[in-house]
Formats: sequence, C-alpha cells, structure tokens
Amino acid sequence: MKRYLFVLAVIPALWSCEPEPDNLRLLDQLVVSTNFDPDTEFQSFDTYTIPTDTIGYVSNTSRDTIWTYTAAQPYPRRMIQTVREQMDSIGLTYVGRDQDPDVGMNIYIIENLNLFQQVYYPNYYSNYYGYGGYYYYPIVQTYAQNTATLVVEMIDLKNRNANNQVKIVWNAYMGDVVNSVNYEQQSIDAIRTAVRQSPYLH
Repeated sequence: MKRYLFVLAVIPALWSCEPEPDNLRLLDQLVVSTNFDPDTEFQSFDTYTIPTDTIGYVSNTSRDTIWTYTAAQPYPRRMIQTVREQMDSIGLTYVGRDQDPDVGMNIYIIENLNLFQQVYYPNYYSNYYGYGGYYYYPIVQTYAQNTATLVVEMIDLKNRNANNQVKIVWNAYMGDVVNSVNYEQQSIDAIRTAVRQSPYLH
C-alpha cells in the first residue's frame, strides 16, 4: 500500500485529468474524479488481477491498513465485485496473481477525522459603578469533520522500469463516502461512473 501511495505522489504532474464534477452535488451521488497517464496504451492490456475480499484502509484515527469482508461488513467484497464487473466490461480478463497479469487493480478507503476549535471572548458591558466591559472566561466550541474517499487504481504490472518498479496509470477518487445517504450503493454507482467517464480504458 505504501509503495503505491508513494508512486501516486510522484507522478500526478504527468497525468491528464477529467473535469471534476460540481462539489456542491447533492448527497445522493458521490463526486467522481478520474486521472490517467496519457503515455499509457491501455489497449495493450489484456488481463488483470484483484484481491478477493480485502481492500486497503488509510486513516488518521486507526492503525488498520486493510478492511476485510465479513458477513456484517460486505462492503469490501461488493466493491471488488463491482470493479471486476467493470474490468470485464472493457474487455479485460481476470487472472490470478501468479498468472502474470498485465495490470493490478487496487482499492482502498482514505478516511480523515479533523477536529478544530473556535474560541470566543464575549464582552459583557455594564455601567455598574462606571466600570466598562468585563471579559469573562472564553467560550470554546469544538467541531469535528469526518470524510472518506474511495480510491480505485490501475497499476501497470506489464511495463516495469529498470528497477522493477510499477506505475499507477489510472485512478478514480470518489467521495464523500462517510456523508453519503447510502454509501454502499453510491460507491457502486461511482465506480461505474468512473469507468464510464474513462473511454480510453476500452
């Protein structure tokens, strides 16, 4: 996971981006943003691989790095199934990791909890005995904002560099998952939208 995140951090300047949708879109849809490497010949890819029941998890409030499917938490497997359906729909064939796939599909959630405070110093004025304003103890208001982004990546496993390093050639950012009305179905719809708005993958 860390390797893929590092690779992502060093190459965005080389990428082309799809126009980002309006961030004020209603909560019944996730905002979808896709990016791709314009130098990649996507038509040269024939096979892909993807985990069966686990997605990555990155959070500033947890040390967990994976999210595994359980009966009570079916989200990971359903996202994987949706990505598989979409990859199949663009003509790629699923193979196991040991079958030398052309690309690897990576799915993870980035969740951030941000806390911030505002401090107010109310000024109560009184004319009692001619005194002016009195400053009382400040009022501290604490706010919390929790956001989560679903990320899907396509990693080129076929064309490694001289150091045997791989490159992310396409990704999709979809959010906000936490504040969506039906996060599971909306995540599925967002993945489908991401592939649909990326015709160069076909």
